[in-house]
Amino acid sequence: MLDQQFSKPRGWIGKGVGLFMAKENEELNRWTQSFLSIDEQESVLEIGFGPGTALAGIAKKHPTVNLYGIDASEAMLTMALKRLNKVRGLQQICLIHGEASMIQNVQKRFDKVYSINNITYWNNPVYTLRHIRSQMNTSGKIALTLCPHEDGATDSTTEVLGGQLKSILHGAGFSQIEIFIKPTKPNNTVCAVAIN
Repeated sequence: MLDQQFSKPRGWIGKGVGLFMAKENEELNRWTQSFLSIDEQESVLEIGFGPGTALAGIAKKHPTVNLYGIDASEAMLTMALKRLNKVRGLQQICLIHGEASMIQNVQKRFDKVYSINNITYWNNPVYTLRHIRSQMNTSGKIALTLCPHEDGATDSTTEVLGGQLKSILHGAGFSQIEIFIKPTKPNNTVCAVAIN
């Protein structure tokens, strides 16, 4: 049951899980976004935005950035909307309730895309990333971050995940793929960064 709450938080338990994830991912949010070099008036997409803390951080730092997000949890959508409304109202913000693959139905162009601890829940990552790439502007950047938490995971697991992320991004047509490792607990975290 708890595993399901982490993949798609529901109800009041899900909101509690969302707050836990927000606290746990706070440092990873900043680290991931540091690879994107976000500029004013760009369009930024987060896949799996959870309670909206990472998007809120961008909203505070970049008041003219257009923010987009998609998340499979209705509970997280509610939390994120409340959080972002407090930061700058809901101007230039579009949040969608749905699976990652549904982003293909959004007729928007993105400059920067990122996802933190979410790609493992996608049904077909290469297929989804191909669609995302087709919606990105030329030279747009994507950053995918993962920190393994499953039983038996080690820092070696993180290195394997880095190779898998690189392969997925390559299969989706991205280029200039770089892999970065950050020492974290319980295991190291990997971020794969690529260019459209």
